[in-house]
Amino acid sequence: MRDEIRLGNEALAQNDMETAKQHFQHLLDHGGTPMQEQIAGNRLREIQAKQDALRPPPPPAKPPKRRTAAGGKTRHRPGPSSIGLCQA
Repeated sequence: MRDEIRLGNEALAQNDMETAKQHFQHLLDHGGTPMQEQIAGNRLREIQAKQDALRPPPPPAKPPKRRTAAGGKTRHRPGPSSIGLCQA
């Protein structure tokens, strides 16, 4: 299982994240010493963090579109000035 760590580290040195993930995951799936499993788990978390940092941010949410009434005209609600307030 030391080979899996070595191969994973070599893949990381070559920036081959997918191959590195496969080697470290193989070690976790098939078992190793507690130290080897800790190393593999740490490497997998580091790879995930790198991939998350390289992923572009999601596009900003679009503002809601204004709804229009039939005929394409925008409806206007009467404001407080057109309600007919009492003038003293």
